[in-house]
Amino acid sequence: MKAYMKTLVLLYVCLYVSGSLLTSVIQVGQGKLRGVRSSFKQNRYFSIPYATSDRFQPPREPPKWRGIFNAINPFVRCPQKISFFVTGTEDCLYLDVYTPEQVKPEHKLPVMVFFHGGAYFKGSKELYDPEFLVMKDVIVVIVNYRLGVLGFLCLNGVSNLGLRDQVAALKWIKRNINAFGGDPDNVTLCGQSAGASSASLHLLSKHSTGLFHKMILMSGTALSTWAFNIEPLKPAMQDAQEISHVSNEEEVYNTFAKAPLSALMYATHDTSVNPRYFKYSPCVDDTFPDPFFHNAPYEIFKSGNFNKVPVIIGYTDMEGAFFHRLLSDKLAKDLNDNFMDMLPCVFSSCLDDEKQNIGRMIRSHYFGNKTISYKTSYIGLANYFSDWIAYGTINPFSKILSQYSDQPVFNYQFSYEGGRNFGKFISGFNFNGTTHAGELFYIFKPLGLSLPLLERDQRMINIFTTLISNFMKYGEPTPNKGNVKLHWPSANLNSSNILVIEEKMSLIDLPHKQQRGEFFLKMLCTFGKNGYVPCESEQLCTEENK
Repeated sequence: MKAYMKTLVLLYVCLYVSGSLLTSVIQVGQGKLRGVRSSFKQNRYFSIPYATSDRFQPPREPPKWRGIFNAINPFVRCPQKISFFVTGTEDCLYLDVYTPEQVKPEHKLPVMVFFHGGAYFKGSKELYDPEFLVMKDVIVVIVNYRLGVLGFLCLNGVSNLGLRDQVAALKWIKRNINAFGGDPDNVTLCGQSAGASSASLHLLSKHSTGLFHKMILMSGTALSTWAFNIEPLKPAMQDAQEISHVSNEEEVYNTFAKAPLSALMYATHDTSVNPRYFKYSPCVDDTFPDPFFHNAPYEIFKSGNFNKVPVIIGYTDMEGAFFHRLLSDKLAKDLNDNFMDMLPCVFSSCLDDEKQNIGRMIRSHYFGNKTISYKTSYIGLANYFSDWIAYGTINPFSKILSQYSDQPVFNYQFSYEGGRNFGKFISGFNFNGTTHAGELFYIFKPLGLSLPLLERDQRMINIFTTLISNFMKYGEPTPNKGNVKLHWPSANLNSSNILVIEEKMSLIDLPHKQQRGEFFLKMLCTFGKNGYVPCESEQLCTEENK
């Protein structure tokens, strides 16, 4: 299988390059390199090493090379289990750079750095082609970072390696992006889902200070209930038992460190549909040497001691429908039979009888007294996953930024229903609305997937990329209205000023009722663990335990 995949990759690269011209040679810190020119008057530099690392070690400076490095192979990804096989290599700390064809160092174009989503355990840089955005005279960099247990193990002094990889990439960009015609002092971090959450976590870390200047967050924040795993040792202990008998933290680490890659990936594979946590995800490591975070996220925001930049933040109007296709009869049955055990981990400090009560309230709200079934509970599942992934936390997060930062915050709801809603293709049932990831392919072209490009879709692509590129250039999405029919003001403490992005744009003061996540937020603020929810939690269950 590996030999077959390598042959396919080599064939694709040969075909890609044979129809393209090589770019001029440019000089970066490690040496000289060149990429390929696309038919759309763009330069593409694939798989440039920005760091190197050994398993469970922090990223290090990448080695220099002799001669000219041909940056022409997009297919490098970090290890992950996809379906029935493991793909990727541990030597995966590479990035892709996309630029307009005629750009020169003196042009100093604004730069977007994009972190892909995938629940912290899957995804890769080559899945996104930013052709539409680069047409707006900006530069886009797409970054690989370590995933799953290799990127987000949190024990034995190891923590947040995926985030540390992202910092290493940002440092490389700061040193080298001028060679591509980019401005190192005008960098916008952007991410979707777990990529958005990880991007927003750089607001909280001193490791990231000065490495970015704006931020765009799509369906994820530092205060999403899934952004952190509050109990990281538990899944690590369980997974290590799949490889060897372990009884303590050090044995878990040693087992993972010595395991063959394939065995490690099979033992630690995650799903995107367990509301308790993504097993290997960021952790608050304030007791570790060289911590990435010095406190829980809400506490850092409340202190005012964080990296303050202008932010665009948004969601789609039917987020949770995306997850229906990721479920199965078995996973839905697990949720039905083990609802309390699958409660978000922000409730994990509660006693079992209290969690039973929380579980009953949440289950009753979304599913009534019915059995949770893959075939019959799709509305309840869509609403539950919508509030869990986005609505219960994104609007409160925006208000927190407005309260504690002196920089503007711009809110959006993406409601456009066109032919490029990727989530709708995979969701498996009919509904009105735009799913999680529904806005992505009005910025990017997806690799290996042919999506329609209707005339009205082209108009939306132009509008959406104009808003984003304006923000990158000027710090606000509508400095003059241009292709957008109305002004998009920043939020304030009295109004969220949400731009509803659809064929006929509109501005609303507050989220529509369906997107408010009021019940879910109330549960977080009543029982959730302080510091990890977007409010001062009453923590009623833990108060009773004292």
